Amino acid sequence: MQAAQWIVQPLGDRAFLLAWGGADISARQVAAVARRIRRAAPAWLQELVPAYRSIAVHIHMRFAGLSPLQASEELLRALEVFDIAPKAADTRLVELLVRYGGEDGPDLEASASRSGLTVPQFIEKHSEAEYEVAMIGFAPGFPYLSGLPAELSQPRHETPRLSVPAGAVGIAGGQTGVYPVASPGGWQIIGRTTAKLFRPEDGEPFLLASGDRVKFVPIEGSETESVASTRLPDVEPTASERAVARGPAALAVVKPGMLTTVQDLGRPGWQAYGVSVGGAMDAIAMRAANILVGNKEEEAGLEMTLLGPTLDVAQDLLVAISGADVEAFANGEPLPMNKPILLRSGTKLSFGRVTGGCRAYMAVAGGIDVPLEMGSRSADLRARIGGGGGLPLSTGDSLCAGQPTALSLVLADTLLRRVRSDGRRWGTVPWAASLLGPKRAPERLSECRLRVLVGAEWETFGDQARRTLLDSAYRVEASSDRMGIRLSGPVLSRLSDTELRSHGVVPGTIQVPQSGQPIVLAPGCQPTGGYPKLAHVITADLPLLAQLAPGSIVRFELAKLEDAGRAREEQGRDIALLQAGVFAKVCELENRGVRA
Repeated sequence: MQAAQWIVQPLGDRAFLLAWGGADISARQVAAVARRIRRAAPAWLQELVPAYRSIAVHIHMRFAGLSPLQASEELLRALEVFDIAPKAADTRLVELLVRYGGEDGPDLEASASRSGLTVPQFIEKHSEAEYEVAMIGFAPGFPYLSGLPAELSQPRHETPRLSVPAGAVGIAGGQTGVYPVASPGGWQIIGRTTAKLFRPEDGEPFLLASGDRVKFVPIEGSETESVASTRLPDVEPTASERAVARGPAALAVVKPGMLTTVQDLGRPGWQAYGVSVGGAMDAIAMRAANILVGNKEEEAGLEMTLLGPTLDVAQDLLVAISGADVEAFANGEPLPMNKPILLRSGTKLSFGRVTGGCRAYMAVAGGIDVPLEMGSRSADLRARIGGGGGLPLSTGDSLCAGQPTALSLVLADTLLRRVRSDGRRWGTVPWAASLLGPKRAPERLSECRLRVLVGAEWETFGDQARRTLLDSAYRVEASSDRMGIRLSGPVLSRLSDTELRSHGVVPGTIQVPQSGQPIVLAPGCQPTGGYPKLAHVITADLPLLAQLAPGSIVRFELAKLEDAGRAREEQGRDIALLQAGVFAKVCELENRGVRA
């Protein structure tokens, strides 16, 4: 193959997009190139996300000094010797048993009528075709299958269903697919498979991968019988089933707050299968809270959004609170931010409103010990994994803490002796971490300026739209969530309305849908999208993005790739200084005792 046919497109400061610029290329060929890149295993490569005619290439955060430009140049040289043809050993044919029609395919009859076919003819044509997994996205394990016969093409529902069951086989436009988990959806549902496409409990969680071939095999009697009895029901776990205290409980949830979830630094490595990296929205605040209690930076803690929870402390516990200012009380006494705090067993820990931002974080010595799922403890509310049930905290939930580090034990023991001698329910240290810096000051977060890099479709928006983005103020909408920050303000119009093939995206990508109102993707975003990418918020400013509450004002400032690199390096130095400072303070406490 010729590397010159691969075009490098910008995708923020920690990724880039390889887009095929030659003649038609199949999903199997794209998947084959992705496999060869993985086998070449550049040291800096974190993961690849193939999609139709492109491959998103993600750079590992360990290589902070490596720019996407440098990485792409290295990869283009390697592509010169890659063969685009998929090897026989690389291609798989997966057969999916499907019961068409009836309760499992409520849209089959209408779909057949629109196509001018009888129901049996429609089933025959759908099941005779061989499909390719062009990409996986929308939901974990959701395959977008190319190869649908043209006469079977169907429009999406004008109003999506609130819930489509796992296993539902659908058609939208010129593609067919299968819902791996119960979720909202607007595709025409023609049947249901008994196959389980997403198995997070397994070592290999996904049945399908990009480039696989798929055949649908009709089950006898498919128009009258339902497969519902052959599958586990699509139900959420109860609070008692979600109690995750596998040892002595450290915390019991009295009130859950508005949206309180267990988060760590995310689950990279699964984006090619439609699983977001996720993790703490404000990773710097989560890392800082962990450092303050002596944890490793990647330990799981609690993320509190706008209104915090009320918790019963069931054992002596060392905690730290960081991020946006939040009202925090131990038995009614106000607690400080950005300090390690020792709470005695039996204390009621209550949080009020989050101010000067949107999200606050609490770390616990040893970390919140919920089961690891796919390499992370983070709650992914869309995939329903992590966090002890894949859901926000609920009244009645129990949480336990992991094994504290030696540093945590020294700090906790020193504070516990002080608390006992004073007869108090909680105690802290005389110092506080100076870890937020001027750009994170709460008074600045009501109107925030975010630095951006140009996106792949920057030029297609024209001068006026680009000036509008950089000269205007946008308001954060209440519909924003962990997947994306929705903005309202001056409309951003594109010069061309040509639709794009779905492609890789990253947190910070500024997508512009047909409404012209930008959406800034957040850490919980899905790995692929089809809207134009006008720009990308730099990685170092994503914590600021996470702290934008509804009603906040956002302005954008154009930056260069070098600026993004320097900003990441500055954050790295700040974290290193915090680690060194906490270590020095704990050593001082151990040697001299806590002083008032």
